[in-house]
Amino acid sequence: MTRQELSAEIAKQLRTHKDELAAYWRLSGPVRHFYLDGLLPEDWAEACFNALPDPGTLMLRSSIKEHKHVGIDLDKYKPLVGDILLAFHDAEVVKIVSEITAVTDLVADGSLYGSGVSMMLEGDFLLPHLDNSHDGDGELYRVLNALYYITPNWPDNSGGNLELWDTDMKERKEIHANFNRLIMMETNTHSIHSVNKVTAPGVRACISNYYFSATPVEDHDYVHKTTFYARPEDDILKKVRLTVEGKAKNLLSKYLDNKTTGTKHRRKQ
Repeated sequence: MTRQELSAEIAKQLRTHKDELAAYWRLSGPVRHFYLDGLLPEDWAEACFNALPDPGTLMLRSSIKEHKHVGIDLDKYKPLVGDILLAFHDAEVVKIVSEITAVTDLVADGSLYGSGVSMMLEGDFLLPHLDNSHDGDGELYRVLNALYYITPNWPDNSGGNLELWDTDMKERKEIHANFNRLIMMETNTHSIHSVNKVTAPGVRACISNYYFSATPVEDHDYVHKTTFYARPEDDILKKVRLTVEGKAKNLLSKYLDNKTTGTKHRRKQ
């Protein structure tokens, strides 16, 4: 299949389910989101998974906050990997996403800043966090995350699932990383989300894209850096460390240029 065929199928499925997805979005919580199963024909989705690079060739992000493998070097991957990633950038796809979510002025990000291919192995995780509020140039607001899961037969109880949290870190909604499932979530000043630890062998693979806008999804301007939080069950030392780190980063962001420099997780355009 071509990139054009992939984007046409994505747009068709979103438009077919537009009303139910929009209704779900409006009532969803603790972070606004929707999900759609069967986004592509199954053989297409399997082909996308089989085209993925070896996770050992990707960038490893490893700290107390996260452990995962990510990639944006499309020129080094099989063409289908770039095709499925960039199919979400198609104008018709962006248009229908905007109609479902009522988020305006959407712009797809060709630099794949912070997005791209995400692969998690046994033991990998991503702590609760808020995404950086802006794009790599500090000009546009990050407003939506599009997460497309493509691991065939991924069991619900194997971890690697998206978790959405309320601001008190008491309410948690877990959405399983089911094969051929698209999840769209809002990003703003309270969209705390995480990925629970992968507990089984294999690769939990995700095709990730962000959408940006000149207009914030809240009724005021805001700036914040990527801010991590400890899980409720974590020890007090981790909680204190991440709290202090987050407050310091966000305090500095009020006085410093909001551009993101020095990251390898952004393509040159």
